Amino acid sequence: MRLTPHLLMRAFRAASLLAAAAGVAALAGPFKYSDLNLPFPDTVAHALLFYGLTVAAIGGLPRSRANEVALLMLGAGVASEVAQQMVGRQMSLHDLAGDAAGVALAYAPIAVTRLRELARTHPHMTFAELRRIDPRHAARGRRRAASAAENAPASPGP
Repeated sequence: MRLTPHLLMRAFRAASLLAAAAGVAALAGPFKYSDLNLPFPDTVAHALLFYGLTVAAIGGLPRSRANEVALLMLGAGVASEVAQQMVGRQMSLHDLAGDAAGVALAYAPIAVTRLRELARTHPHMTFAELRRIDPRHAARGRRRAASAAENAPASPGP
């Protein structure tokens, strides 16, 4: 079997799904954090977990934008805290802050790399100007305009 990017990406996705399942089990399972005897606080464990999950998700979803994956992971952090409350465990803003810190640490190198690229390619443009010339946003605007034209009522003839 030859190693290809496609095969490696499939393995990465499978590992990401397993890590996500393990994270759900760890957050909603019947055991307590104190039973694990880890040398750091629960908030740090949340940050490490969400750092790993975010890196895995960004790597496993190459066609998704990294900022959207990071926002999705923040939503997963909120959902995990709500789920813990529903299964009788304690919901904690400290744990949510740890989740957010892990996501931010995973996303930060991507944001810095993108900023460096923009500083090299368009150093004097504002972010609003950059958004206007971004083909991803231009395509979205064209789709909205086409949708609005389809849904506009027909004007009566003279």
